[in-house]
Amino acid sequence: MSVYVGVGIISAYIVLSLLLVPVQYKYIKQLAETKNRNKERGVSEEEHYNQMSFETEQLHFNAQGNLLFIGANLLATLVYNLKTRGKK
Repeated sequence: MSVYVGVGIISAYIVLSLLLVPVQYKYIKQLAETKNRNKERGVSEEEHYNQMSFETEQLHFNAQGNLLFIGANLLATLVYNLKTRGKK
């Protein structure tokens, strides 16, 4: 019985990660675009995060560091790197 529960939890996490990949991909893509815009303006990444409001900073922290998003973050980063490999 406990094996089925463990398999069910792992399966649910994998399905959740796969469903969240498109959302995290858009987030990672937007971060890269923001990084490029800041580079053109001469703003460092530290200055950019210091200029953020507390609420926006917390949203970034949760999107990047939440344990539920780790699988989706890894997959979305992999997909983004594969798509932009030749463009850099």
